[in-house]
Amino acid sequence: WRLEDLCLKYLEPEAYKYIQNAISEGRDQREQFIDEIVTIINRKLVENTIPAKVYGRPKHYYSIYKKMRQQGSDSVDNIYDLSAVRIIVTDVRYCYEALGIMHSEFIPMPGRFKDYIAMPKANMYQSLHTTVIGKNGKPFEIQIRTQEMHNTAEYGVAAHWKYKEGGGNITSGEEKLSWLRRMMDLEHEAKDSADFIDVVKTELFNDEVFV
Repeated sequence: WRLEDLCLKYLEPEAYKYIQNAISEGRDQREQFIDEIVTIINRKLVENTIPAKVYGRPKHYYSIYKKMRQQGSDSVDNIYDLSAVRIIVTDVRYCYEALGIMHSEFIPMPGRFKDYIAMPKANMYQSLHTTVIGKNGKPFEIQIRTQEMHNTAEYGVAAHWKYKEGGGNITSGEEKLSWLRRMMDLEHEAKDSADFIDVVKTELFNDEVFV
């Protein structure tokens, strides 16, 4: 998201400046709003004995810009998820239980629910997304996922397999060793040096890369 925001700053400086000003003007109110929402959600999850971590996050500039373009809008006022809350639970079933609690506590907006757990994105991203309306009439987005899903979303596909193997964080050393082992295996499999180069090219320059 940092890279996206920097690109926007230099490629579309006027749009960047507008969004920056629009967001900073109401930052205090939004932060207070998110704090209140997080308190309510935490209380409801505790009441229903669902173990979870809850925190709010601001939407980054390029994400807002993209939404504005999708909607054909020139104002941030039409973006419903400038404020967002993320709920990290311990098990998939808690994702759906938490979703039910959120929809009973807040009013869900029609057509604003996405189940990426049942239907993951191509890059293996999984989460429940719903936009709801708070007590004061303000809309905000809620994302619900497990810790494993969160690791994949935050740290990439490699984190998914590392988590499955029961390990902790992936170190750069482990990644290099893994890659080196794979190269050594390829060398043994190749018939000659030209064949090895072809295999390495295929391995390194795939048509699709997940980041």
